[in-house]
Amino acid sequence: MKISIGIVGSGPTAIFFLKKLASRITEISGIIDSITIFEKDGIAGIGMPYSEKYTELCNMSNIASEEIPQLHQSLVDWLEEQSDIVLKKFNITRSDISKTKIFSRLVLGSYFKTQYEYYKNILSDSNIQLKENCNTEVIDILPITSEEYNYKIVTNHNKSIFCSTVVLASGHEWINHDNLKTGYFASPWPIYKILPPENEIYNYTIGILGASLSAFDVVSSLSRRHGVFIKKDSETIYKPNKGTEKFKIVLHDLNGWLPNLQYEQKEPMRELYRHISKKELLQLRDENGFLRLHTYFESVCKPVLKKAFYKDDMPEIVEALNKTEFGIIAFVNKMSDLHAYDNPFEGMKKEFVEAQKSVKNNTPIYWKEVIDDLMFTLNFHAELFPAEDHYIFHSVLMPFLLNVIAALPLESSKIMLALHKQGKLELLKGSVEILNSTSEKDDFTVINVEDETGVKKLKYKKFIACSGQKSTTLENFPFQSLVSSGMVREPLSKVISIKNFHKILEDSNVVDLIKSEKEWYMKLKGLEIDSDFKLVDIYGNSDSNLYNLSFTHTLGVRPYSYGLQACELTSRIAAEDFIYSLTRSLTTHKNALEF
Repeated sequence: MKISIGIVGSGPTAIFFLKKLASRITEISGIIDSITIFEKDGIAGIGMPYSEKYTELCNMSNIASEEIPQLHQSLVDWLEEQSDIVLKKFNITRSDISKTKIFSRLVLGSYFKTQYEYYKNILSDSNIQLKENCNTEVIDILPITSEEYNYKIVTNHNKSIFCSTVVLASGHEWINHDNLKTGYFASPWPIYKILPPENEIYNYTIGILGASLSAFDVVSSLSRRHGVFIKKDSETIYKPNKGTEKFKIVLHDLNGWLPNLQYEQKEPMRELYRHISKKELLQLRDENGFLRLHTYFESVCKPVLKKAFYKDDMPEIVEALNKTEFGIIAFVNKMSDLHAYDNPFEGMKKEFVEAQKSVKNNTPIYWKEVIDDLMFTLNFHAELFPAEDHYIFHSVLMPFLLNVIAALPLESSKIMLALHKQGKLELLKGSVEILNSTSEKDDFTVINVEDETGVKKLKYKKFIACSGQKSTTLENFPFQSLVSSGMVREPLSKVISIKNFHKILEDSNVVDLIKSEKEWYMKLKGLEIDSDFKLVDIYGNSDSNLYNLSFTHTLGVRPYSYGLQACELTSRIAAEDFIYSLTRSLTTHKNALEF
């Protein structure tokens, strides 16, 4: 039987999947008949964060060439092949090209496009039909009963395409809606929607929810419409345009944190089992089959972290790690306190000196690299957690990790410091409640900000949410026929002790608990997948022909799947499982014919 694959999305996730197929071309070329790619934008092979439709030249990536998982070419090799005209378009000189240099998102988009075309050609040259459907949104996927096909893919053009295997490789999905009346934007993308029209300005204060890398993109783009950045020796200075005296940006962050800064790494590529083998990790499970966070931290994290902090000349942390009572939450609190400042911009200035020294002298900050590796490993086994540890990972570890690991490039920090020096950028600490995002009457967005001093109400003519994407639920999953047919379900995690769990929760009301007979379960975010990224149906069975690689769909059981390296491993795991299933079923089919 000939196999037909439908891939929804064509960004880096899909590219890494195609790469794996191309690497096994001799095994699959006689089995796979066609691959149909669906891309809702006009050009395939780029990905939303790197597309000219969504971002602009001043929006920087936060990943260097040495950190991008291997494709046909490295980013550096690709850049060195480009003409001076192309490099000038990206504001790059030949001397800028380096494996540690951070480039614009648009540079990565052009690079990914060429890699996509390379793998597409390999597959096409091996008699696999490659069908590319751009400007095509998949609006539903229906399971069907057929000898040849398993799914019908329905597009916005009212067309149906039949496939035996479906791979969901879509990336960013913004579920909330903007409200132009109140000036509320549920996301900053595409970046052009939040910018003033030509020859106009925003001579007022703009609020931003979040202080992440996306928030910096907004800061970078808006500030350039209201002034210019001037380099004087090693300093960056911001000069506001005339008439922009009231233009200002206020960032809102729960903890009052600015991002950690780019740091030198000894091993820029994460490895799934660098510090522990899969066999050793599975042996850490308790008698109920759970992998506990405290067990992992004590047995795996502490030994390698102590070595890392020793190299980083931080003996006080080594001493703390030697104490049994110093657990993972205490560790997060301790390291967070080191990054907490009464004036976060003064803190960034201080950390800039240290980070610049690290990069300039090629001196790694070992502990950051190690904790990223350790959590990378844990992420791909998070289904082994009980509910108690899922809650801690999501509520305590994730905010810490995203702040530490999603590091801001050093040049970007110079821009933030220059804006703050001119009084154009502030950061307010506290939780934010948006009061009128759906209002049809107000001409501004109203928020409540709560910190240790109380609650205060603020109004913004423009307020932009940059706090990340909402996770997928059964209700907003885009392919509702898979829901109604029972092909997908939400993941549940068993509670070990409901009494102890309530102590952990304290006053939290964001947890959805479900009782089943005598057991309690916590509902996780997203949809359930198995360890090979196959979707799990309502009966607990995974479908060997339905893969979900979209991180927004799987954040519940794969909470730390951010960045290109997690994207590549996700695609590799799924592709290897698909190829194994493919070749195994072919062998079974041949044996049956011979019999």
